[in-house]
Parts: sequence; structure tokens; C-alpha cells
Amino acid sequence: MQYGRACLWIAVGLCLITAVGCGKKPGRQMDVGRFEGQVYHNDYLGFEIAIPAGWTIQDPETARKMMQTGARVAAGGDENIQAALEAGASRTFNLFTAFEYPQGAPVESNPYINCVAEGVAHLPGIQTGGDYLFHVKRALQAGALRFAYPRDVYSETVAGVEFYILMTELALPPARVVKNDYYVAIRRGYALLLILKYSTDEEKAALLDILKTAKLTDQS
Repeated sequence: MQYGRACLWIAVGLCLITAVGCGKKPGRQMDVGRFEGQVYHNDYLGFEIAIPAGWTIQDPETARKMMQTGARVAAGGDENIQAALEAGASRTFNLFTAFEYPQGAPVESNPYINCVAEGVAHLPGIQTGGDYLFHVKRALQAGALRFAYPRDVYSETVAGVEFYILMTELALPPARVVKNDYYVAIRRGYALLLILKYSTDEEKAALLDILKTAKLTDQS
């Protein structure tokens, strides 16, 4: 498993945190971006998106703890997979995660949107989001969790940019199915991932409404 490490971690509810230097001019160097009110901005990627009022944006310490737990679950005891996940962390930026309800709320399902960027400039064979998702799917199949894939990877235009999409489903007892849609586009040497996690059609519709607020500036 060489590529798509970020998605394997996220598939089990994990978020990566990368330290960011201070004093850099916005847009000159990749960083985790910033929130202005409910709107997330990343100048380097030319990307912004609005999170609905009332949604919970995850704090970095909680994300760090999820990283530790998720890595163990994703690896399933396989030391090689664990090492591959850890090796990818230095090139991976957790940009944000936003939940509809506070974590731990007494609800049957808590949909969220997670945004991650993984450096791929050193991998010349990854030119499109579809190339990246090829390796993501292989990484997921190598993990401990048994995902279903309801359709082949396909593409859609989001904010004027072509994103490739991988849909996964994970059956959880007693009768719940967790769905993740992975949207990927290549931006300035990074795979920009937007992951939508939901269980119902209504939850998916709310997440797609968030996606409609995305703006992407020309980074050519």
C-alpha cells in the first residue's frame, strides 16, 4: 500500500494533524488554512467552503486522539500497514472536520464532512483524482474493514473543477450502513479530499448543500 493513506485513516473516523509553521505569507506555502466565522479558507489551494451555523467544527486535540485510535483500527494489527500510515502523516494535512451534532450527542447518526490534503507531487503517475482514488480503493481493500463499493469511480464538476468520486458503504450491526463519498481533485501538488459521511438520503442532501458552497480559484 503506497498511496491513499489519508483516506484509509479517515474511513474509520480518523483525522490527521500536521504542525504548521508561523510567520508564512498566506498562499505561499501549504498549511491547514483558517476559519473566518463559519467559512473555511485555504489560500494555497485556492479553496473555500461554508459550514452551516450550528454544526460543530472538531478541535485539534480531539482529532489527534482520533488519529491514534483510527490508526490501530485501520491497520488491524498489520505492522506494515501501520508503518505505511505513519509514513504518510508528514505529507498529510487535516484541514477541517465538521459534524452536524456535537460528538457524543445521543443521536442514531452524526453526519460529517472532512477535508484533507495529501501531497502527491512526488508521485508523477497521479495526475487526476481518479488516479488517486485507484490507490485509495486498493488501500481500503487491504485494511481490516470490509467496505462495499456501490458503483465505479466517476467524476462531477464542483465549483468549476473536475472531482472524481468513490462511494463506499460499511455495514455495522445490528442494521446500520455507514456511507462515505470521497471527492478528490489534484491542486498544486496535493490531492484535495472532501469526504462526506452519512447514513440516510436526508443526511447526504445536507452534506451536498455544503458542497455547493465550495469555491475554487484558478491555480494554474
